[in-house]
Amino acid sequence: MQGRTSELDSELGDALRRHWFPIVEVTPLEKEVVAVDGSRGIRPFASGAVFYVARALAIYRKESFKTVDVDAFLSKGKSTDIEVFVNRKMEWLEFKAAAKAIEEGDLFNVAVLMDGSLFGRLSHLPRDQPAEGMRGFMVDYFDTYHKLLSLSKERNILLLGVSKDSRSSFLRDYLLREILERELKVLDIPQPAKFAIIRTFQDVFDMPDQAFESFKKLKAEHGERLRKVEQIMWEAFAARTDHQLIRAYVEQPGHTMPIELSLARRSHARVEEIQRSPESYVSKHFKEGLLESPDPHAFMRRACEVLSDILSFPTMISFHVLLDKRDTPIRVDVPSWVFSRDTTISEFSGGRDLLVNLNPIISILMSGYGGLKDYNIWLKRVDEKVRLSKDVMDSIYSSVLEKELDFTIIHTRGYRRVKYP
Repeated sequence: MQGRTSELDSELGDALRRHWFPIVEVTPLEKEVVAVDGSRGIRPFASGAVFYVARALAIYRKESFKTVDVDAFLSKGKSTDIEVFVNRKMEWLEFKAAAKAIEEGDLFNVAVLMDGSLFGRLSHLPRDQPAEGMRGFMVDYFDTYHKLLSLSKERNILLLGVSKDSRSSFLRDYLLREILERELKVLDIPQPAKFAIIRTFQDVFDMPDQAFESFKKLKAEHGERLRKVEQIMWEAFAARTDHQLIRAYVEQPGHTMPIELSLARRSHARVEEIQRSPESYVSKHFKEGLLESPDPHAFMRRACEVLSDILSFPTMISFHVLLDKRDTPIRVDVPSWVFSRDTTISEFSGGRDLLVNLNPIISILMSGYGGLKDYNIWLKRVDEKVRLSKDVMDSIYSSVLEKELDFTIIHTRGYRRVKYP
């Protein structure tokens, strides 16, 4: 499904095809695979508390490495904030399960496939969470993520984030920047106005209101000469995704060019805050975490150590692979050090394409491809084993909690309507 259309469709299609590469003969699979996935369940109580179960599993050969977290908390946060928090708990457990498999299995030179985006997991920098008693949790989250990245680099492990991510648009954004650069080269306006257009385009992704307000002034001054620039601006603002572009303009299996991604402007601004003063960052973004900590000085010290580690996190290189023209693309994230690059998120901004050898990664993906229903046989296997069904959540975890507390748990009215239709 292509989704929306625009006057840039033809040019976007041409740009995508220029950066689309057919899958050539690849070497046979040379690495063994560790597959990692997680699941979680949430049950709101009528008392205002929230009960959750999060668990993760790593499978290597016939061995399983499990992690689980079961807890309850009070929160004044929105339901969406609570969902995000519990998802972060699940991702944290996935990091722990992967690290556990590497250490306890004494693994070297294997591939670790994680279900989801590695880039997305580092792009939301730590701050207070909406769960009472766990406000400072994101310090643990990034500490464990850093441990996994360090282990993987030390042991020559190919760490891959693999997902059928239908929402990403990093490739579309790159192609639009390329189209804009070509347009600015032929546009007959003063150089300062061209610089202003570039700044305005960059603002579309983080501050669209401000960007279009600035563009109105530019258009008032330069008129119809900016017609194509305006089309590019609106396309950047639109919700069209990379997958929609690939499905619309690509006819054969292949992969996109790999792109080294940088943090969004707001996240990069937070990185700069950390660089200037980790202590000030903690004081500003972990006010509640400091208040509820039994030892605020120890929390400050540990948080600053973890924040300093974040500055050395590698950039991520991402691309899409289409293994069957009838299927949807697979998004792949890989740390840049896999390609002998030492770029960190704190020193890189923008986005750039790279000439690197993707054959070892594509070989793994092709070896694990199970057709239209099973985009990766290893991830499907771990998903089936770790999945937390509603019946398991209610019949096992909730019932055990009731026995421990020695009273019947009353869920919120909205949940009961789902449970008892």
